[in-house]
Amino acid sequence: MSNFLKNYFSTLLFILLLYIFYSTHSHYVWYLSGVYSFYFLPEFELNIKDVFFNIIKLYSILLIWFYIFYEEKSKARIVLGYIYRKYFKKSTWNIQPEEKTAILAWIVKWFFAPLMIFWLTGHIFSMVNYMYLTAENISLFSKDFLIFFNKYFFHFAFSTILFFDVVFFTLWYLLEGSIFKNKIKSVDSSILWWLVALAAYPPINNATNTLLWWYSTDFPQFHSFYIHLFFNICILIAMWIYSRASISLWLKASNLTNRWIVTCWPYKYMRHPAYVCKNIAWWIWGLPILIWACVNFDIKTFSFAMISLIGWSYIYYLRAKTEENHLSSDPDYIKYKKIVPNMFIPKLRIK
Repeated sequence: MSNFLKNYFSTLLFILLLYIFYSTHSHYVWYLSGVYSFYFLPEFELNIKDVFFNIIKLYSILLIWFYIFYEEKSKARIVLGYIYRKYFKKSTWNIQPEEKTAILAWIVKWFFAPLMIFWLTGHIFSMVNYMYLTAENISLFSKDFLIFFNKYFFHFAFSTILFFDVVFFTLWYLLEGSIFKNKIKSVDSSILWWLVALAAYPPINNATNTLLWWYSTDFPQFHSFYIHLFFNICILIAMWIYSRASISLWLKASNLTNRWIVTCWPYKYMRHPAYVCKNIAWWIWGLPILIWACVNFDIKTFSFAMISLIGWSYIYYLRAKTEENHLSSDPDYIKYKKIVPNMFIPKLRIK
């Protein structure tokens, strides 16, 4: 009982502090001000702040059952033990590896878990709304396929892909333990690599956007019917592989951590399929502005767009190198690299 109480209430304290921070910080108040509704049920409205609060309440209740069967020390308890020893007992002992991992793991969860909850809520409403609109306008499939594809089907497919990506990441940040076979083995401790990883996430991506700008669009338009369909279907395929990579990781992934090595598809062909496919989609998204700049001989716009696309791609290259640097301390990853030697180019196995 003592072990349960210490684990549960130490974790509950961290969750409470997280909620207070996100509900009062000026940047995240904007996220919590969102209100969602369904097209087919306009009188129903859902406030994202209520969603966030109710998920925390449900999570706190489920933790009771989790910690009843959890025999180890929780990471929150380990962190509190370190704080007590360091600042109250004035201990001169150096920080232990277990304490360092616990502190960094909680920082990762504090940063990413709420963002995933915010995004997941938006993707659920977007997916359901576009599903409804697609079904309502299915007659356009044979009458005017381009309008059907542009206004309904593409957005339904795209939001569904993002939903599956984010729902698994949300679970990964909320669930951890030996029972799920996804216990965090280590967390990257390099400040430089942390900055590289966080450069693509709010609020730090505001500074990245200011530096590199953003010349891509989620749904590029092309004048030719067939070229338009080809490139946008390529986007859906690339983003599907990106999402499929997340699903393949199941409960074993989150940024900056090592939760064991996954080698199934698509990781059996290249080590960073999600980053590759996301960059393919970005470059296709940027094609319209590049084509427009070439046609109009606008060297300035072309140069800025290229710098932006190359800059964002380079950030994800550094993110991949970050993961390589961190995971290469794991003997299992060393073995995996021998089996899959390519970071970005698929290994074709022709029999």
